[in-house]
Amino acid sequence: MKAKRRRFPIAIKRGSSVVKIYRDHKPTGTYYRVAYHIGGKRHRLHHNDLKKAIAEAEAKAGQLSRGDIDAVQLTGRDRLVYGRALEAIREHGLPLDAAAIEYSEARKLLDGVTLVDAARFYSRHHGRGITRKSVADAVDAMIAAKAAKGVSQVYLADLRYRLGVFKEAFSCDVSAVTPDDVAAFFERLRLSPRSYNNFLRTVRTFLTFAQNRGWLSKEIDLLARVEKRSETRMPVEIFTPSQLMALLKNALSELAPCFALAAFAGLRAEEILRLDWADIERRPGFIEVAAHKAKTATRRIVPISENLGRWLAIAPREADRMWPHSKAWFFEAMRNAASDAKIKWKQNALRHSFISYRLAEIQDVNRVALEAGNSPQMIFRHYRELATPEQARAWFSIRPLQAGNIVPISGGLRLS
Repeated sequence: MKAKRRRFPIAIKRGSSVVKIYRDHKPTGTYYRVAYHIGGKRHRLHHNDLKKAIAEAEAKAGQLSRGDIDAVQLTGRDRLVYGRALEAIREHGLPLDAAAIEYSEARKLLDGVTLVDAARFYSRHHGRGITRKSVADAVDAMIAAKAAKGVSQVYLADLRYRLGVFKEAFSCDVSAVTPDDVAAFFERLRLSPRSYNNFLRTVRTFLTFAQNRGWLSKEIDLLARVEKRSETRMPVEIFTPSQLMALLKNALSELAPCFALAAFAGLRAEEILRLDWADIERRPGFIEVAAHKAKTATRRIVPISENLGRWLAIAPREADRMWPHSKAWFFEAMRNAASDAKIKWKQNALRHSFISYRLAEIQDVNRVALEAGNSPQMIFRHYRELATPEQARAWFSIRPLQAGNIVPISGGLRLS
């Protein structure tokens, strides 16, 4: 219907509220007045377009019927902003002032980060499918899962140590940890590059485990700000045959066969501590290192050399275990033997020596790798050309004077 055919004033009703539109003719044109009352006071708004006047009147009538007096009194841009704000929060059922207060408090806490960015971050951490799980419980769950898979006790002990440090630092849910938190954790570690990288690898394994279990979003990389450190490759240290003879001379009777197992079969210290006599006697001529006793959780068979057989023949048998005493005493006894022999103790040097001399003796990287429980690449990279065949013959010729007829010397054994 055209404007000239309408009858004025036009009454717009919403409930008991009425807003009227009047038409005024002036020399400059036709105008429309939107008139309404608030608290006995009459208010008027002018428009030169009837459609805009009707829209204004309908909005005012609706606001009056809802008792939204503040909105009715707004004019111009403020009224538009107010209307948009109300519409934006309508689905949440919040009063406009409560929404504004909450927004203001959030911005203060975020220190310049936008509320939308913070919400997106939270959504990635706590989105659909993410289950709350404390870091401590997640660590325990991972260790239990690894144990159930049959990994070695050495690996489990390493997990308990490294992840134990990690869970002590985070008394919260996994999903609440941030990249900044993890970066700060690694900055506090005072470790060598190699130990630092081992720690990093362990934590990465844990976070992947948490993501696979739905405790941490896969969209989050908590290690994004942590970088692997450069490692300086240290030369492999080995003992000479004369140094080994001195060590064996000064070793306790229970320790000498353990030295021999490391020097002539390449067993690791932790493997020797878990070794039973049954592992030596089960397969004549071989030592069986069971998977649950090996560092790599892989079973291997190591041949017993002629001289090693002699050392095992004169070893005391006080218990089922090769070393019947505590772990702490084992390492202390080794250091004491080195001190008495006036030799600097080199960690893992007996095993390194076996690999080096064995490789020089048989010239077969793959076979040495199988016996030592290492990869061929590791053997070739670190142990090649460290010893000569002549030195190897001297090494594997070290034996007690007579099996079953040994004369103790300074708490040790006489050597040929």
